[in-house]
Amino acid sequence: MQTPARWRPEGFDAYRALYPATPAFALPDLATTSEFATRWTAMSKLREEAWPATFAPVVDRIAVVFVRGYLGNWMPGNLMAPTRALRALGIPVVLHRSAAEGPIARNARMLGDAIRRDLPSDRELVIAGHSRGGLEARWLVAHDDELAKRTTVVLTSQTPRGPSPVLESMLLGEHRATLRKPHRRIAEGVQRVGLHAIGAATGGRELTREGIARVVETLARAGDVTRVIQTASWSSVPTTWLDSFHERLGEIAPGRAHDGQFFLDDLVWPGVPHVLLPHLDHAQPAMGGHGFDHVRYWLVMLSLALQLEVSR
Repeated sequence: MQTPARWRPEGFDAYRALYPATPAFALPDLATTSEFATRWTAMSKLREEAWPATFAPVVDRIAVVFVRGYLGNWMPGNLMAPTRALRALGIPVVLHRSAAEGPIARNARMLGDAIRRDLPSDRELVIAGHSRGGLEARWLVAHDDELAKRTTVVLTSQTPRGPSPVLESMLLGEHRATLRKPHRRIAEGVQRVGLHAIGAATGGRELTREGIARVVETLARAGDVTRVIQTASWSSVPTTWLDSFHERLGEIAPGRAHDGQFFLDDLVWPGVPHVLLPHLDHAQPAMGGHGFDHVRYWLVMLSLALQLEVSR
């Protein structure tokens, strides 16, 4: 079996040729992306034994909170390796098990309870949310003044501001005219039954058009009370069966860039610094694999957000 090529952060603009039907969107300033790429290269040359020196300035000051996405609890190993790596450095970490059934507001309150219960109250917080977990992280700091004051930065990865067309198709019966292949109709029916069986249908509807619009509007009204850095990406190769729907998205909107779950233009938020990455599937920041080192990804994001010098 061929080993996947090692992932590289350069090449975001290639989506224009691969996905020519992608709607135009305002491209964020590329300075944060450029800094990420520089730090990624530096960290790739760093032996694991040298990591403590990089994070020594903050190891006694910060705590990290990882927030899983919509079906993160059903994906074995989700965000576990980055959690172990940070704990090995001596940084307190909470890996929050968000409830798939939602709603986001309740999950955010439960997240706040977990932080107060499981982390020292004198630590500054870095809250890192994958996909829907990023919405829950931003909801928390928008509605909890005490924790917002403690939060240095919210790192969101693949966090959408627009709907999941796949969930709209599964749960609401939308985009049915594009569901022509018999095997896709059968697969989607099985997936719909599965979401209901695990109690995730209600939470899934919150990621469809009307549900996510209400969440994004609420966040916009509240305003960002702390720094947010978002990672957005596109992908052309499925990596995780539970969270990669390339074929279905290609049926719904041929030629439109996506990360296997959301369209690229719905992953870019106005007024927020972005890390824009190529060839990164929706679940890879949480699961790794296929040449992508998700432990290094989160270490680089942390060093970038806290402006730590990567030790040589």
